[in-house]
Amino acid sequence: MRSDDVAPQPWADGGGTTRELLVADDGAWRVSLADVAAEGPFSRFAGWRRLLTVVEGTVLELLVDGVSHVVEPQRPFAFSGDDDVVARLPEGPVRALNVVADPSVSPHVTVLELGRGSALPLADDQAAYVLTGPDARSLVVGPGEVAGRCTVAVVTLDRG
Repeated sequence: MRSDDVAPQPWADGGGTTRELLVADDGAWRVSLADVAAEGPFSRFAGWRRLLTVVEGTVLELLVDGVSHVVEPQRPFAFSGDDDVVARLPEGPVRALNVVADPSVSPHVTVLELGRGSALPLADDQAAYVLTGPDARSLVVGPGEVAGRCTVAVVTLDRG
């Protein structure tokens, strides 16, 4: 699935849009792509885990409960849905892969570069968002595989 084929939904505060890419049947987790276009607060997800990875743009500054964190591209950043989070855009808008999960799920994101002849198998608890390569901006859901030269953000949703 190409993320550009998913209709963006505006945030309640108007600071950006979200494209829901994948949602658990039981609602225990969600993978989405957020376009952060303006500085301002993030929505709270009380009791949930959050994991954000900048996939386009330069840098995102997050003030988490008043403490500044610089989130660089392709470096996953975890925080609690209970935290008071405010986004700052020191170098312009960014696009972020977002994982929100209830406490029964441990989300992980690993960014990998694959070579020309490489193939990465995905288990049924994984999905890969393709960052670069011929299938850029696509989500591959496991079981399946990503092959060829590309960079991927692999999301693993561990229920145990």
